[in-house]
Amino acid sequence: MQKCSFQLGAALALLIACSSQAAEKPRPAQGNQNQSKKVWTNDDMDQLRARGLISITGQEAPVQTAEAPAAPAETTFPIYESRLDDPSWYADTAADLQAELDKREAALRDQLAAIAQAANRITEPGLALDKDNAGVTPAAGVANLQAQVQEVQSQLDELADLARQHNIAPGVLRG
Repeated sequence: MQKCSFQLGAALALLIACSSQAAEKPRPAQGNQNQSKKVWTNDDMDQLRARGLISITGQEAPVQTAEAPAAPAETTFPIYESRLDDPSWYADTAADLQAELDKREAALRDQLAAIAQAANRITEPGLALDKDNAGVTPAAGVANLQAQVQEVQSQLDELADLARQHNIAPGVLRG
């Protein structure tokens, strides 16, 4: 029985080796290689399109005709040389910074409230490992949070100075 399984295994290995070698051999190209190749140009595109051999994805370019020119768009947006001259950029940036400032001030208030409650022996048990730690000690945590608030406030002040240099109305930043 052992001799039979060895022979069967050897035959199977030989069959696999032969089939993999046959798969690796290069095959001749299909079709007639003596046939001349056609190079399509832009002039041939209409002919190909008519035969349904071209598919276009996206928007096609509008066909220009000799009709009257189209009316200008109803809403036109001003074009600025730089984003520093664009009041909407200042408004968007100021809104983002104000949201970040509000978030950091809320974290500072929460930390101060937690310290005040801890003085009255009202604490939450355990550590919230899924949240950032404000600092090693409560005082260091308050100092870190105050530094973060001051950093965002200074960014808002720098944005206001930049807006003033580019003649942007102060009300744009207050949005």
